[in-house]
Amino acid sequence: MSRPVFGFLLLAPLLFAPTLVHAENMAPSALNSLSSAPASIASAQVLDQNGRVLGKVERVQTDQDGKPSALSFRANDGRLVVIAAAATSYDGKVVVTSNDQPQIAALIGTGTRTAAK
Repeated sequence: MSRPVFGFLLLAPLLFAPTLVHAENMAPSALNSLSSAPASIASAQVLDQNGRVLGKVERVQTDQDGKPSALSFRANDGRLVVIAAAATSYDGKVVVTSNDQPQIAALIGTGTRTAAK
């Protein structure tokens, strides 16, 4: 009877390895809701809400508690853009930013929304 148990113990790492490999995937979260800036964000692409690549993360600014408060990225046209962490989400791979931020609207060529007078 020890053979089936022994066989399972030998195969268990192979069965559970794919689960461990994908453990880095995370649900999109508002950047400012994270307790600290993830190390993997340093090389992340920045996308708008329509999936257009805007640039690449340069730096994450944190508050006194170490929580992300702002994000700077180098836009495709070379500009340095700084946006509030509250206007971004991160899924472990890419940063997605809100298109209604004035800095982002200027990059993608849309006007900013203003209150009607």
